[in-house]
Amino acid sequence: MALALSVTLAQAACVGTAAPVPASREPVRVTNNGQPFQMWEGAAARKAADAACGGKVRVSIYDRFDRATGEWVYPEGCA
Repeated sequence: MALALSVTLAQAACVGTAAPVPASREPVRVTNNGQPFQMWEGAAARKAADAACGGKVRVSIYDRFDRATGEWVYPEGCA
């Protein structure tokens, strides 16, 4: 069963495109179909972030889980 994921991005240009998105330094913030992720759902969040970027999110040591919103945050943006 596929897990439906929705993506909330800081930059509207990355939302819901099927084609690869140009590299962006805007943070990518993802949720679990509009609901908060759990801290241990990092792998699913990473897949959602890659999809939001049209292929690949730029990962770094600064990636984090935001407890206040339940979002995983990728501050380096799309690759």
